[in-house]
Amino acid sequence: MTRENILFAAVGLLLGYVVAFHLVVYVNQNQPGGALAAGAAGEQGLPTNEVKERQRLRSAAEAAAQAARERAGDFDAQAKAAQAHLDARDFEEAIDFLTRANQLRPDDYDTLVKLGHANNAARRFDTAERWFLAALAKRPDDGDVRSELATSYYFRDPPQTDKAMSVLRETLERNPSHLISLHNLAFLLIESKQFDEAAGMLDRLERADPAYPQLPGLREELEKARRADPAGAKKSPAD
Repeated sequence: MTRENILFAAVGLLLGYVVAFHLVVYVNQNQPGGALAAGAAGEQGLPTNEVKERQRLRSAAEAAAQAARERAGDFDAQAKAAQAHLDARDFEEAIDFLTRANQLRPDDYDTLVKLGHANNAARRFDTAERWFLAALAKRPDDGDVRSELATSYYFRDPPQTDKAMSVLRETLERNPSHLISLHNLAFLLIESKQFDEAAGMLDRLERADPAYPQLPGLREELEKARRADPAGAKKSPAD
């Protein structure tokens, strides 16, 4: 499995976008997500309806951007343009309008979170970290934001896996049944060959949501990893 194999999962009111495999990234306020850095992907080979949808989203983003530029002091116009560009997976433009919105309302929580998400998607992980931490300073128990902060460490080169796992463990101390964090920590434990703790994390995930749709795939991945490395880590830190 590679670090680029990502799953934007739907949890509660969170809407996601399935890409390939097992890492979960928080997506704010029902926005259609996309793979990190996927905004530049071409449309060749896409179904006609998906091409049309992308074109529709781009047109909507352009219209919202024009309105925002005409009303530079209007927070709502900047926020609407930013969301339209997030929907279109144009993260650079989204960052521009979110920055303007933040200048108009520095304490707006959703803008802080979206600045973190957009910078994460644009692979500006240091900047994403800064915005996520600013958001968490206001709402330290927001597990969704903490979980995406963890991904901002994991997707770096080289990945800061230990730091990502530390953030996820802290999230689970605050909310033991947080599905995204249970999922992501299990994934990282499998990748780190901490198989026993990964199995325990999957048991916790099942108790939290017995119908969790990615649970069978995670269990299968754990068994594959065990078979591939039977001499892998026999012990892992206590949960």
